[in-house]
Amino acid sequence: MSSPIVDLAERAAKPARLVVGLISGTSADAIDVAVCRFEGDRPRIELVVYHEHPHDPEVKRWLFEAAGLGIRRLAELNIKVGEAFAAACLITLAEAGIAADQVDYIGSHGQTVYHHSGMPGAKRATLQMGDGDVIAVATGLCVVSDFRARDIAAGGEGAPLSPIADAVMFASSQGEPRRAILNLGGIANLTILDAQLGCIGGFDLGPANAPLDRLAQPLSGGVLDCDQDGRFARAGVINRPLLESLLAEDAFLARRPPKSTGFEMYGDAFVEETAARHGGFDNDLMATLVEFVARAVARGLEWCADLDPPVGEVVAAGGGVRNGFLLERIAAAIDPVPLRISDELGVPADAREAIAFALLADMTLRGKTAPLPAITGARAPKVLGKISFP
Repeated sequence: MSSPIVDLAERAAKPARLVVGLISGTSADAIDVAVCRFEGDRPRIELVVYHEHPHDPEVKRWLFEAAGLGIRRLAELNIKVGEAFAAACLITLAEAGIAADQVDYIGSHGQTVYHHSGMPGAKRATLQMGDGDVIAVATGLCVVSDFRARDIAAGGEGAPLSPIADAVMFASSQGEPRRAILNLGGIANLTILDAQLGCIGGFDLGPANAPLDRLAQPLSGGVLDCDQDGRFARAGVINRPLLESLLAEDAFLARRPPKSTGFEMYGDAFVEETAARHGGFDNDLMATLVEFVARAVARGLEWCADLDPPVGEVVAAGGGVRNGFLLERIAAAIDPVPLRISDELGVPADAREAIAFALLADMTLRGKTAPLPAITGARAPKVLGKISFP
């Protein structure tokens, strides 16, 4: 009987690997599960199956209240999220008719409950719920998790990490326009690609769904977790003075990359403070925040203005692509640069980040360093993540 280390090395050396990627984004709306087949060293990616599993309401409530839970409940939440991730993985495999022992390993980002966001005086630190050991024991599979911590230890921001995978998922051919990949999760981030060099940069832009989802709850009387297709925003009128104040006062938007942020800056407190300045929760505030997101994306592209060749197209992915009004406003803000959806390039928009963490796990177990200095400011490329044996 071989040791688990030998077994894992043999799996990582296979010409084709079946890997599961797990993530729950800033909005904590669901656990995303992507089962991927990777072939080769710079792998060809096949998405075998993708499912989203809603969080248990109590777990979701705890996630949003994490800052005030206390040590005991925070420790319990780490276990609960790990159990939920494992269950989501096993359900997805069962529904797809894939036996767990056919999977080589799992990459799990977990659920972020704290990220330093570059706030003045805050030490660089990050915390993701969903213990990798819990997932490994429950599934019987090796798990790579806690990817952000190694980058922070190397002097980086700890995020964004998914741009590393964008170079594989969205590689362009020689002669095609330079692509920028726009992820619209709870937070918006941007990846800048080059046809020959792959990923040459990436950084968080600012808010995306995080404030919009939080505002949708009071506007819908607690029924909706998001502004479906931007219906609330479409019915509103932008508060121009408030918009211009938000853009002028936001210190994160003014920071040069590398930079990262989270719901600490653009979550409940941001929405409540902005609503107080606006005069309440209404459709006009939603329209204003959508425009704020769109303008933040456009400002982010301005950091890339000196590239040669310039960015020729922006490819959007993430849950925000379901919000048609948000896409319309982003398209208007970045005009004349065209906006496309990642589905057009064969990558389902909702699945991008789960695929990315499957790929990051594959890199880790094959000893590949993550080229993060240009993205996070880390001092040197590092192999990311912690390994949990089954």
